Amino acid sequence: MTAPTIPIELQERILNHLRGDIPTLKSCSFVCQAWTPNTRSHLFRRFKALHDPGAFHKCWKYVDQVPHLAEYIGEVEIQSRPGILLETAGVRTTSQFKALNALCTLLDRTHSLQTLVISTGSTSSRMRAWTKISPKFKVSLLAALRRSLSSLTHILLDDFSFAVSDLRSIRGIFRGMQCLEYIGLERMGAEFDEDAISPITAFDDELQSGSLRTLTLSFNFSVLVNGPLVAGVIDALHSVRVSHITSLRLGGVVGLSVFEALPASWLSGVTHLGLELSNLDPTEAFIARVPTFRAVHTLELSLNICPSAVPHDISALESFMTKLLPANQLLSIVTTVSAYGPPVYRDAVQRHYNFCLTRAKVVKIQWEDGKLSTLEPAFPKLFADGTMQVGKFRHAKWIPW
Repeated sequence: MTAPTIPIELQERILNHLRGDIPTLKSCSFVCQAWTPNTRSHLFRRFKALHDPGAFHKCWKYVDQVPHLAEYIGEVEIQSRPGILLETAGVRTTSQFKALNALCTLLDRTHSLQTLVISTGSTSSRMRAWTKISPKFKVSLLAALRRSLSSLTHILLDDFSFAVSDLRSIRGIFRGMQCLEYIGLERMGAEFDEDAISPITAFDDELQSGSLRTLTLSFNFSVLVNGPLVAGVIDALHSVRVSHITSLRLGGVVGLSVFEALPASWLSGVTHLGLELSNLDPTEAFIARVPTFRAVHTLELSLNICPSAVPHDISALESFMTKLLPANQLLSIVTTVSAYGPPVYRDAVQRHYNFCLTRAKVVKIQWEDGKLSTLEPAFPKLFADGTMQVGKFRHAKWIPW
């Protein structure tokens, strides 16, 4: 009798449960040829080129020795040093030139990316203009995205400054994407140009390809220019169906121009809303013009509290939340407090917590920067019933103290 065989489809489903178990995957990759592609898709799924020069040297060595493995890459994260992706006044060094060529070669060999993250990796507040990215890298990037129209789900660009004309050129990147779910523009700055914002025409059904669910915009520029730039973002997303957006996150300098630039059809369908309120305008004129989100059931707030600065006017915050959200009870409100120094504003936090209890079934306050020994005596009730969690976020994961 011949030994029974398991269909390869079932074998692959079993191997998929080993994702993240690197030693076991390495062992399985040598069992037979049928297992090699599946195990490699997990072993080489993620590629990171970080800010330090050594990482880019490994990238060049990796591409030079085993270029065929690039076809298994599905997640690419690049934190660029200025001399690699970005054009500078000086001449690139040999190592920088090799690193740039390696990244381009790697992108040229990818077939189905799912996640793309590009950051300047700058440690200062100085942003890098999108127009200064190497043309060679842009060509390779655009070609890789076109090959990933049916697989790409997440795009994140961090610490870049854009002009309206830049966003319109990026518009072609989104065209035809079928699975796009998340777009993030973090620490976004503005480059001034003379390109005016034209009215957005009605959506063409033939161009509606993706189903964008999450849009994250974090502004690092003044209220006067963030509205037109958001309008440019919307124009760039013209070819992606956004009627089903459910998660909206706004950070930085958020003014009325941002809310007014967002289409009403987007706001009406948002169920998860995240707001960084470090620059909340407490005036009645601002609050009166704030739109109402009627479908939101999960609210995430971010408050910055510094001993050397006056914290938010809690009354204004309550008025803002009352106008922003309907009277019906939310499922949850999570407030992340970034406090620098001792909890000198415990009365304000306690009042905010009590107000949130009238608006949601579950209320949690997370202290992002502080020690448990310092906070526990100040908030005994919140710690006793388990509603306050102390810790910090690192790589989008909550780490308790």
